[in-house]
Amino acid sequence: MRTTDRTASRALSMPALTCLAGLACAAAACGGTRLPPRELTEAREEFYHARDTVGSIDPTHVHEADLALTNAESAWQRDPDSPSTIDLAIVALRKAQIAEAEAQAALAFKRAEIARRETRDLAQLQLQSAQGQLGRTERQLDDTQTQLRRQQQESASQRQQLVDTEARLKDARTSIARIAAVKDDERGMVITLQSELLFKTGKSDLKAAAMAKLDQIAEALKGKEQVIHVLGYTDDVGTRENNVDLSQRRASAVRDYLVGKGIPQDLVRAEGRGPDNPASDNTSMEGRAANRRVEIVVEPKK
Repeated sequence: MRTTDRTASRALSMPALTCLAGLACAAAACGGTRLPPRELTEAREEFYHARDTVGSIDPTHVHEADLALTNAESAWQRDPDSPSTIDLAIVALRKAQIAEAEAQAALAFKRAEIARRETRDLAQLQLQSAQGQLGRTERQLDDTQTQLRRQQQESASQRQQLVDTEARLKDARTSIARIAAVKDDERGMVITLQSELLFKTGKSDLKAAAMAKLDQIAEALKGKEQVIHVLGYTDDVGTRENNVDLSQRRASAVRDYLVGKGIPQDLVRAEGRGPDNPASDNTSMEGRAANRRVEIVVEPKK
């Protein structure tokens, strides 16, 4: 139900205005302010709302609602207490509701027609776009196939390079095994050189004989492009601080020598671990000698 404040602000139709003027005069003549029944008030509100919102869409039904409201207003003016007055007011209410519903249906149909046209136009545009995209996709497919063939050729070349690298690494392992202990563990290929063969006691300067061995190791590893860790170890004689420092200097000396012989500097790292990770028991002379070592760990290719 619409509010009377809203309907009061709307302009009335000429027939309804005439009836209302007559009603006002009748009320004044009787000396009272008798209000119209609720059904008539609702019919007025519904008519005004239909006229203002959908009158331009479906004027025929709005006109019929206007006539029905005029009849109801006239009936109330003639005989406010007559049951037919309420009936006519209800008829006017339904006419106004029908006018609004019919207009809304007409509007929905019009919008649906517009939507169908827009959908048809959009479908045509999409078809044209799809045809253009299909052409581009076919060209991209040709490019992709060409690129795939190129990649297959490159992959075959890379596989061959890997096979060649593994063969060279196997040859390098065989060469290195003649001058040093070589084993494999989870870290990769581990080349172990005893410190007595590389350095004088307590020193980190390489002996001449050590350089000859490292020359062979560098030559065997050159061109493999694999990460190399040089790890220095000591026994547990002396303070840990001195042992870590000595092992670091010895590992750095081996690293610098390998780099000087052509191993890429960014692939070789040096670390001194002092008495950590002993290879044997430090309680015997032989065990301590085994712990004083340098490990060259060659990581596997990833």
